Order: sequence, then C-alpha cells, then structure tokens
Amino acid sequence: MYSFDFFDKLEKSSQEQLLAASTFMKVPEGMQLYSQGDICADILFLTKGRVRVTRQHENGQSVLLYYFEQGEQCNVNFTSSYNSAPAVGTATAETDLEGFDIPVELIAKLFVEDKEFQRYVFDQYVKRLADMASLIEDIRFSSLDTRLFNWLQDQEDKELHISHEELGDILGTSREVISRLLKAFEKNGIVKLSRRLIEICHIPLK
Repeated sequence: MYSFDFFDKLEKSSQEQLLAASTFMKVPEGMQLYSQGDICADILFLTKGRVRVTRQHENGQSVLLYYFEQGEQCNVNFTSSYNSAPAVGTATAETDLEGFDIPVELIAKLFVEDKEFQRYVFDQYVKRLADMASLIEDIRFSSLDTRLFNWLQDQEDKELHISHEELGDILGTSREVISRLLKAFEKNGIVKLSRRLIEICHIPLK
C-alpha cells in the first residue's frame, strides 16, 4: 500500500487498518478479475501491471471502457463492492498483476471517516469520467481506422500478443472488421501480422 500516493496522507489509524486488512495477491496475464454482472466482494488496489475493463452488449460485441494501472483503482470494482451491485463491465489482466485485496467493509468505513481517502476515490472518478468522455468523442467523431491507428500508436511495445477478436472488443467492433483493417495496414507496411501477434513496423510510437 505504500506505493499509493494517498497512503502517506491518511490518518495513522487508517494506515494501520489498511495494512492489517490487506492481502497481497498475484494475478496471471489473461485472467478475469471479475465478469460483467458479478457482485464484487473485495476491492483490488493495483501495484503492478495493467487491467482492461470492457462492457459487453447483448449482441456479443464488447467495447473498451478504460484501463487502470499501478497506483489506480477500478471504479467498476469499487461501485460494485460498495453498493453490492452487479459490475457493469469485465476486468481482464493485460499483464501479470500484483496488488492488495481490501475488504469492502473497511473501504466503506475509511471512505466515511478519512477525508484524504475520500479525496483519492473522487479523484479516481474524475479521471475515469475524463476517459469516458474521450472514448465517446472518439467513437462519435473518429473513423475506425483512425481509432485503430491511434491505439497502435499508444502501445509501448512493438510486438503485441493479442488476437483480432480481443482487439475488436477493445475498439467496439467485430473481429472481421479488425482483420480487414490490419491487412490494409500490413499492405502499407505499418504492421506485420501472424497468429496472435501484431508487429508494429513503421508507425511513430509515443
């Protein structure tokens, strides 16, 4: 818990309670932390890795809601646990994860009693709202090939071990559409494709 910026600002009693109640956990890449419709029992505070949160439509297609990484907290996880409500999305480990599992009863107690912890939670919701606004803007005003190009540009690695179906879930479209766009990108020398691997060739990386 020491890696979270808010921790040092908490009251000493809050720090002690968090340390006493937290359970260290590791999660392998590809594992689902929770599925859409689940009621989460505890809350994960991530210290290592990256998680993808998606929402599935009744037609079977999914769309990316957001990512969360080290030092961040999942709003879907928090809301489901805090309100005993079905999760509105599915969280999947994009990498191997490490973090601390905290009982929701303690989180609810600290949220009421410790203003610094309350501020941290609200800051996470503000960040997530900005992410969602950006997502809606992209879907409304950007073509799919532009969104795919931008997604590739945002990746830190040049070799991406991901299926076309998973990438379709992230961008909110079908595997067939992603495959067609990637083949066009490959023809133009932007990427090189093989099974569950997209190699970025000639695209500026951030």
